Amino acid sequence: MTLQEAIEARHSVRRYIHKPIPQDILVVIQSKIEECNRLGDLHIQLVTNETKAFSGLMAYGQFYGVENYLVMVGAKSPDLDERVGYYGEQLVLLTQQLGLNTCWAGQ
Repeated sequence: MTLQEAIEARHSVRRYIHKPIPQDILVVIQSKIEECNRLGDLHIQLVTNETKAFSGLMAYGQFYGVENYLVMVGAKSPDLDERVGYYGEQLVLLTQQLGLNTCWAGQ
């Protein structure tokens, strides 16, 4: 899938199925995370096989079956939101190209 196709196919998904992400795909995502962290002066983290963050009373929004997610982290600065959005969207589009669905959630 090209980047343009990923942009056109991209949509928010809030219900996920239990299906492990293949290791080769995790390696590609982690490599892109490292690049985004370096270029964007961020500390993005990939969390896998974790089910508690999007469940219970403190859960954000109506998400179901979330087991894997990205945590967008950076030191406070006037342009942090812009950098998180820019590099986060690069990751969202990459995951779309890799056949994974995503949804932004913010606090």
